[in-house]
Parts: sequence; C-alpha cells; structure tokens
Amino acid sequence: MSRGEKNMANNRIVRYVTNTALLAVLAAAGIGVYQLGTSGTDVEIQEEAPSYLDDTADTEENEDSAVDAGTSLVEAEMKDEGTDTEKEMTGVENTVLADSEHADQTSVQTVDGNGAAQNAVSTESVSTSASAEAAPKLSFSEDTLMEWPVDGSILLDYNMDQTVYFPTLDQYKLSPAISVQAVEGAPVLASVPGTVYSIEEDPQTGTTVTMEIGSGYQAVYGQLKDLTVEEGDTVTKGTVIGYVGTPTKYYSKEGSNLYFAMKKNGEPVDPIAYLP
Repeated sequence: MSRGEKNMANNRIVRYVTNTALLAVLAAAGIGVYQLGTSGTDVEIQEEAPSYLDDTADTEENEDSAVDAGTSLVEAEMKDEGTDTEKEMTGVENTVLADSEHADQTSVQTVDGNGAAQNAVSTESVSTSASAEAAPKLSFSEDTLMEWPVDGSILLDYNMDQTVYFPTLDQYKLSPAISVQAVEGAPVLASVPGTVYSIEEDPQTGTTVTMEIGSGYQAVYGQLKDLTVEEGDTVTKGTVIGYVGTPTKYYSKEGSNLYFAMKKNGEPVDPIAYLP
C-alpha cells in the first residue's frame, strides 16, 4: 500500500470516529433536551392545569348558573305566559260562556221579543184596524143629516140676513149660530163625526170646541164645561164631548144654553138646515 493510500484510509477512520462521536454527543444532547423539554412541559401542564381546571370549573359553574338562570327565566316567562295564557283562556272561556249565556238569553229574548213583537204587531194591527174601522170618514155634504147636540128649545135663531134681538145685550144684531136652551150639566153630543180642530176660551161663548167635519165644513160648540175631548181627537156621531156650562155674561138673561154654529170654508151657514 502506498503512503497516500494509507493517509486517505487514516483520514476516513478519523472522520468516521469524529462523526460517530459527534452523533453520540448530538444523540445524548438531543435526549437531554427532549427529557428537559418533556419534563418542563409536564411541570407547566401540572402547574397550569389547576388554573385551567378552575377556569373550566368556573366556566362550567357560570354556564350552569347561566343555564339555571336562563332556565329560571324561561320557566318564569313560561309561567307568566302560562298565567297570561290561563288568564286569556279564562277570559276567553268567560267571554264564551258570557256570549253563550247572552246568546241563550238573546235567543230567549228574541223568541220572546219576536212573540211580543208579533203580539204587538198583531195588537197594533188589530188596534189600527179597529181604529180604521172606528175612525169616521169626514165627508160632510149638504145631504148629511146631523143629530141635535142637546135636547131643548131654540132661544136665539140663526140669521145672517136680518138682525136678531139679544135680551142680555138689549140690542139687535146678526146671529151666526143658534142658542139651544139646556140645563147646566146636560151632556153635549157630537152632531156629526169630526176631528177636534181647536179648543178656546171665548169671552162671549166661553169654552168653545171647533171640529173639522169634512169638505171644508166646521161645527162649533160653545158654552161648555168638563170637556171629554182634546185637540186632535176624532170622534163619532153621538159621542159626548162635554157638558153645558154656566152661561157667560153675554147670555145671562138667556140662561144656560148651548152655542152651536156651523161654517163652510170659514163662512157661517145655518145649522138648522142640517138638523132633523
């Protein structure tokens, strides 16, 4: 072997040994670092574990508290909602019951009301029909025959052409009516069907009732008392409308009497022409 080859072989051995030693050192160093790193990590984990666990415990407790609180709130809300719902349901039930009772009452009242209404309608119809049948037809004409409002003799006759003597006044004047002698308190009858147009207190004729009897005709009754009719009343022939009263001062000498006049379109006409 040559010298150069020996040197190369020695160099290889030296590099091998060196590398082996280096690897051994590195291996040893690596194991120590690893152990140290592992041991430090274990220590850190052991030291930090309680804090972590405490945080976790706190977190769990907080979460449990939050959950419990949330649960309590939810339960409270559900309870409140349940209470409100129960109240609403109770209100609805009460309303439904009230409505049902009202409906029942309404039904009963409706039935009763309808019955009453029908009875009322029937009664009204009967009353209206009776009134319609009883109500006189105001169709007075020259051919209509009236009846005497009171029984008695004529004290003062109708005369619009010549004057008539009035004893109390002691004068002659036109007479637009007749005065029929009658005892005070005697009933006065409607000579013909009519509707009371007016009731007045006249100085000469006292309590005076004017009736519309149809076709523009009116019948006037004076010297009355204790009337049985009012304005607007419609009466049939022969109905008592009042009683003979005390005569006014204009008829003091003539005595108690009934003042009876008739008009056509506001003008006096002779009532004797329509009396039997």
